[in-house]
Amino acid sequence: MNISDKAKQELLKIRTERLKDPTKTLKIVTFPLWQGEGDFGIVIQERFDTDVIIKDENGSELLSVDSHISDTVEKASLDFTDVNNMPGFKIDIY
Repeated sequence: MNISDKAKQELLKIRTERLKDPTKTLKIVTFPLWQGEGDFGIVIQERFDTDVIIKDENGSELLSVDSHISDTVEKASLDFTDVNNMPGFKIDIY
C-alpha cells in the first residue's frame, strides 16, 4: 500500500492521541464494520493475529488490514486530504 507522508503523519497522530488500549489498532475495514462513505474506511478496532500490519520506514505501526481484504488494498493509495474544508482519509483502491 502506498501511503502519502501527510497520511502517515495523521495516522501516527491519531495512534498517539486516541489509541490507549494496546489491544486496539487503526484498521482498514469494509461493511458492516465501515458504514461511512465509500467501500472502505479506517476504524479503531481490536487487533487480530490474522491482521496484516502496515508500518512506516522506521518500523512504527501505521495501521492494519483485515486479512480477507489485504489483497484488495495491496496496491491501493492512502492520502489525507481536505475536501470542502472537511479533512479526511482518501483510499484509492482502483
